[in-house]
Amino acid sequence: MIRRLSSFDLLKQLEGLAPVLLVQVVVGVGLAVLAVGLRAVLPLAPPAATFALLFPAILVATGLAGWEAGLAALASGVLFSWRILLAPTGAWDVQPAEGASLALYGLSSGLVIAAAAVYRATALALRDSRERLDLATSAAKLGVWEWRLDTGEMICSDEIRRIYGFARDEPMTCLMVRAATHPEDAPVTLAQSQRALDPDIRDDAPFEYRVIRPDGEVRWVYVTGRAVFEQTPQGLVATRFVGVLQDITARKADEERMRLLAREVDHRANNLLAVVQGTVALSQAEDASTLKRVITGRVNALARAHQLLAKARWEGADLRSLVEEELLPFSLGDEARVWISGAPVALPPAAAQSVAMALHELATNAAKYGALSTAEGRVEVSWSRDAEGALTLSWRELGGPPVRAPNRHGLGTRLLGRALAGTVGGGTRLDWRPEGLVCVLSLPSSAQESAIAPAAQAAEAV
Repeated sequence: MIRRLSSFDLLKQLEGLAPVLLVQVVVGVGLAVLAVGLRAVLPLAPPAATFALLFPAILVATGLAGWEAGLAALASGVLFSWRILLAPTGAWDVQPAEGASLALYGLSSGLVIAAAAVYRATALALRDSRERLDLATSAAKLGVWEWRLDTGEMICSDEIRRIYGFARDEPMTCLMVRAATHPEDAPVTLAQSQRALDPDIRDDAPFEYRVIRPDGEVRWVYVTGRAVFEQTPQGLVATRFVGVLQDITARKADEERMRLLAREVDHRANNLLAVVQGTVALSQAEDASTLKRVITGRVNALARAHQLLAKARWEGADLRSLVEEELLPFSLGDEARVWISGAPVALPPAAAQSVAMALHELATNAAKYGALSTAEGRVEVSWSRDAEGALTLSWRELGGPPVRAPNRHGLGTRLLGRALAGTVGGGTRLDWRPEGLVCVLSLPSSAQESAIAPAAQAAEAV
């Protein structure tokens, strides 16, 4: 953005090159010389015209550089005009009339300097105040507006034009603002405006509403305003309506997202408790200590999946991290015993919990009877997606003891079969090969749609 260079800004640049007082003296003397030179080219003007021409020079010097520059212009102007115009022959005798004129000039010039100095200080203070206000409103993304009720004209800052999607040079009217208000919020805004403009109520409470931009985008705004009343023969009448407006679209999206997340977490917590209850009810063992260990392992598997989901704000658990969390505790510190391959995949909460339970059962079985029960054994886990988006996860054990298909299915096998069924609609296929167990877990594309997607869509639509 191009900023116009004012005289104050020019003076600041000059002050950066030389001491402040020197700059002020140069400015004052230069303007005085200019005034005297102008008088010199006007030979027909009376001598008193010299003083008249010095008044503007003193005024400009004071307003531009301060009272010090005004005094410099006054002193040098008097000296130059007296020596060049009033006493050209070199005589320095001061006649009474000329002395009175000089004294009157000095007094009037002092008043001019004082008035110009006050004006300059006020102008500088006003400019600094306006700059601080602009900085504050820009940092807070606040727009300032004024509605002139007699003409219907709207005076708005650039921030309001940006929020409404209007061009910077486009005139704004009250009708344009009303047309941009969301139809569902128009009655609320109209009622609040009427309450604010009623001299008996004068309600300036803030309120929120939606704005529809010309491109169709919807923005939430927070507005507060106050009417200015004037006394007329008919009583108090509102003449102006002023206030500020702030874009709160991001805040409203965050609030909606938090509400949906809270409901989602509540749903997932209830679901997790149901899974834990079912796990405890189905767990069996020969003694209490073994049963405790089995239940603890399965609950820990759910807890690890829960932690990954919490880190991702319940938007999806990374499948690789989930596999690593479940398998590395069984690898005895040797990462070479676990080989993992697959493209990045984010599993929604229900699918992540199911996969975590399945991996825990597979890892527990491998540690007891399979590849992870020997020092030479290892496990390979890989996954891929087909053209329709269905996910296939393959578990393969190598280097362990010879494997035989079981005569009957134990509780772990039954849990493994149920892990991906039910709510996620997945499948489990077990292949008891002699060199090691191969398990294929499948998830349809519908089971991989993030349960938090409605929240994200709602937040984007706000």
